[in-house]
Formats: sequence, structure tokens, C-alpha cells
Amino acid sequence: MTKLASFLCRNYKKIIIAVLIIAVFLGLGYGMTELLSQRNMEKEIPKDLPAFVLQERVASKFGSEEMIFIAVCLDEETTAEDIPRDIRNPKVVESVVELHKRLENETSIERVLSVAPPFEEGVPDDLERVEKVLSGNFSSSQLKGFINRDFSIMLLKVSPIAGLSEEELKEVTGIIQADIDSITKPAGVKYRITGVDPQTYEIIKDQFPGSLRRVTIVVETKPRYASSEEIRDIRDPEVLRYVDLLAGRAKLVHGVVSAESAADVIKEANDGQIPNSLRSVKSLLKELEKEKITAQRVSDYISEDCSMTLVRLNILDDVDSEKIVEELKEVINIETPPGISVDITGGLVIEVTMLTQRTQNN
Repeated sequence: MTKLASFLCRNYKKIIIAVLIIAVFLGLGYGMTELLSQRNMEKEIPKDLPAFVLQERVASKFGSEEMIFIAVCLDEETTAEDIPRDIRNPKVVESVVELHKRLENETSIERVLSVAPPFEEGVPDDLERVEKVLSGNFSSSQLKGFINRDFSIMLLKVSPIAGLSEEELKEVTGIIQADIDSITKPAGVKYRITGVDPQTYEIIKDQFPGSLRRVTIVVETKPRYASSEEIRDIRDPEVLRYVDLLAGRAKLVHGVVSAESAADVIKEANDGQIPNSLRSVKSLLKELEKEKITAQRVSDYISEDCSMTLVRLNILDDVDSEKIVEELKEVINIETPPGISVDITGGLVIEVTMLTQRTQNN
């Protein structure tokens, strides 16, 4: 014991450095593993697995479901003066708008989600007016997905184009970092990227519960008979009321943080009501196309060919995967409108399905 104490005393600096290096290495590895885990899992997935086939069909209609997060954080450790104390500070928002525009112009990036779009024509020069713009363009639940409770972190969500290889996905992360390096950033603010900064994943997990695990309820038109009265347009009010019901049922499941669908967008724009006719829904959606943010939200839930609509669920990280998938299957186990099918998919569902199959095979 004396020799051990003597050794530790003589070499404590080297030991501390070694521990730090290992910690950083593990952290970076964890971050990159999180970023590429879905890709690695896909290599092992049987291509005829129903949940995987459905996920691929969703991707073909809505684009890549992969997401890279950028966390814009107030830096509490800085010694700079006159720094932002609220992430909604006009200087921070200007920086986010600049980054959003750059990312949208990257050919390897399909979609960027952030609070930037309402500020494209300019950012007000005081916090109060910034707050008014935000509350006037986003619902409270939407803002919770972009800004944390104490207004110290703001998220940008970046979807690379579908079909990129692992190396190409890493290149996209490098492009994002280069864009971050090139923009104007106010003092006292840090930009972090999942898969690069080892702490970013934990920050998002802690401050934005449910953002990192998602399940999708997929509702499709599947008429069985020609010239029947089965539904052939997913915008039909009966389908919208159905997905609204599914979202409401899903919210009751422990571990589901949020459940949103096209019905939410339509009700927000129509005094809380779903129109009574397909013609009225089409007319309303045509009007909503004029508003960039709302049009983007609609396209997140209704496919271009109007054959598929989604209910997107955010799931807590610490809930039992098998249990929540089982409960969500019960959620969708209700009568569907005529000519309509429903199922669930997403990385979590695929993972649980594979584990179940392996258990059965063993």
C-alpha cells in the first residue's frame, strides 16, 4: 500500500492527464456512435423486415429521418463583458439566422429547422420584440423543441439528404462545423454539434427531453376496391380526425413527450377545428402554403402525393423500449377509416423488432 501511494504521488500528473484523455476519447466515441448508430444498425437489418420497409417508404416520401443537432448555448465560463443573458438576445438570433441560411444552401443538407425563418427580413433590436415574433409564429410546444426553459440553449435541427454513406455523413458534420466557424458569433455563446462535442448529446437529452428518440405512426391510403367509396386522399377530414385521435391516445402513454400531426397544424389555422369537407381542407392548406413556416410543418406530416400522413412522437430516453413499442401498438389498434392502413416505425421500433426476432430464434 505504501509503494502504491508513493507511485501515485510521483505520477499523479501523468495519471490525471491519462484519465482526461480516456474520458475525452470515450466521449467523442460516444458522440460519433450516437450519430452513426442508426447506420450501423441498418447493416444488420433484414431488408424485408416490415418496420424497416415502412421506414424506407416514409423516407422516400418525406426525405431523410436522420437528424444532426446544433446546440447554441450561453457560455457561463466566459470572462467577456456585455454578453447575452438570454439565448433569444437579438445578436444570438441574428447569428442563428445567418447559420440557418448557410446550411440551407448546402447541397448535402435537405432540411434545416430552427426559429430563424420569421426573422429572414431582419431581427428586432430588443428582446421584447424578438419574443413577440417568436410567440406569433410558433406555438408554445414548438418553441419548447427549440428553446429550453431557462432560455440558455437554442437548437437547430439539420437533416442530411437521404442515402449518404457513413463517410459522407461525417463530411456533412464537417460542413456544418465550417459554416459555424464562418458566421458572426456574439461573445459568450458556444455552438455545439452532436457527434463532435461529447457533451452535446447529454445537453440535449437533459434540456430537450424526447428529442433524440422518435417513433412514427404511419397512416396511408390503401383502398382495396376500384370505384369504391374508400378514402383516397389523406387530407380527408375523416383521416385528419383519425390521426388527431391517434395523437391524443399516444400522449397518454408513459414516456411519450409529444405527439404531433397534420391535424394540429390545421386546427391551429382554423380556430381549433378540422374542416368538414375535403374541399375545405384543400382550400385551407392552399392558404397555408403562403406562410413558409406553416407550409414546412404541413410537408412534415402530409406527403406530396397525399397518400401518407404521419404522427410524429418524441420519446424519453429512460423508458423501456419494448414496453413503449408494445403500448404504441395498442394505441393504433383501433378501427381505421375505410381504405386506410396504420402502423408504426422508427429506429426504436426496428430495434425492438430485431431483438424480439433474435430472442424467438434462440
